[in-house]
Amino acid sequence: MSSISARPIVLYNTLGREKQRFEPLHPPKVGIYSCGPTVYRDIHIGNFRTFLMTDWLRRMLEYNGYDVLLVRNITDVGHLQNDVEESGEDKIEHEARRTGRSAYEIAAYYTRRYEEDAAELNILPPHIVPKATEHIPEMQEMIAKLIEKGLAYVTSEGNVYYDVSRFPEYGKLSGNTLEQLRAGGHGREQMEVADDKESPEDFALWKRGSPKRQMNWDSPWGLGFPGWHIECSAMSVKYLGEQFDIHTGAVDLIFPHHEDEIAQSQGVSGKPPVRYWVHGEFLDFGNAKMARSKGNVVLLSTLKERGIEPLALRYLLLTAHYRSKINFTDESITAAQNGLNNLRETLASLPADGVGATGPWSEEAQRLRDAFHEAINDNLELPTALNLTHRALHNQLIPPAERRRLLLDFDRVLGLRLEMVAPRQPRSIPEEVLALVREREAARAARDWQRSDALREQIKAHGFEVRDTPRGTELI
Repeated sequence: MSSISARPIVLYNTLGREKQRFEPLHPPKVGIYSCGPTVYRDIHIGNFRTFLMTDWLRRMLEYNGYDVLLVRNITDVGHLQNDVEESGEDKIEHEARRTGRSAYEIAAYYTRRYEEDAAELNILPPHIVPKATEHIPEMQEMIAKLIEKGLAYVTSEGNVYYDVSRFPEYGKLSGNTLEQLRAGGHGREQMEVADDKESPEDFALWKRGSPKRQMNWDSPWGLGFPGWHIECSAMSVKYLGEQFDIHTGAVDLIFPHHEDEIAQSQGVSGKPPVRYWVHGEFLDFGNAKMARSKGNVVLLSTLKERGIEPLALRYLLLTAHYRSKINFTDESITAAQNGLNNLRETLASLPADGVGATGPWSEEAQRLRDAFHEAINDNLELPTALNLTHRALHNQLIPPAERRRLLLDFDRVLGLRLEMVAPRQPRSIPEEVLALVREREAARAARDWQRSDALREQIKAHGFEVRDTPRGTELI
């Protein structure tokens, strides 16, 4: 493994509501937990924006020489239709009932679909992919500890709730403190499905099952299933420890999901579980958050049917900072596809061999590498990094082979699969065209610009374009 870069990394930490210098707990190792998909339907491209943000974060850290361990879970039980009010049916159970398939079949099918789409977007596979249904013992153990510590209570109906009033730091991530919740701000409603709660702000750790459900487990509190929030606490602690470096997700997970994770994990260990909370903004469609509940989702398969490559979506999302909303339109995705095509077309014109293909970087190439490195380390300033990529591609002060090498170096972070773009085979240049080039160079030396331009057009008529560089005339 390469040594860790001395260049500082700065991340916006939701916990502190400011940009902070990144300092991992156990360098060179970095532990990241990423909230994964709920596998009851195809994952839409708005969800994939969050997974891409995490992928770019991982790639940036690896570019800096860190040894990243990424854990992204699969939520295959326990995610209800209304997260805040903790009401409605389990999303996977609902889809199973609607389609007549088993809940396990639904989860397995859409997990495969998600993994296939992620691969097409060139999202690096997580190192560990825990499934909620395979970690019920760990969840029950954590719930038991919370009950033992007096932070949770069991009701006569077989539900287990976290007593928010017993955790003084509740609200430090989202700002939804107990006082604000009780004043009516973003609180959980006292629905009839939760009429056994002691307080409306309390949240479920274990829910009573029913014969109608396919996914039930025995527990000390009766037959049931886990609450959504306890799943991520149990799995993150198992694979990353009581404290780890980074937790990622979309902004809608800040409350209640991530706030509840902190209460659960810290409630058991007594330690803040995560140093840096990194949250990505929404991908809007029609100037509203892309969400299945709004009926405005776009799938990767939809783009492909329209002739848009999955990597064009990756390119589009590089054009906006992850903390900024971006509006998905026909025009924006078409422009992204064109931008990606142009990037590849120019890259294909650059040779793989020649001056700068190996060895130390030239002064100009190193200057651009430093600028790129500074951009990605500044809270993932990827729009700047993409702009620098285009500038590097056309920088005539850098030899063509070194430009190609520089683009592939940048693509370790961007992830546009530029290594798949092969150099075009050099064309043989007819003697007639070479003679025109020599004549044009003589005209330029004599400052006969009119003649030079006329010769440029003659060369173009033969299918070659002239580029004047500090090293002389190039034909493409």
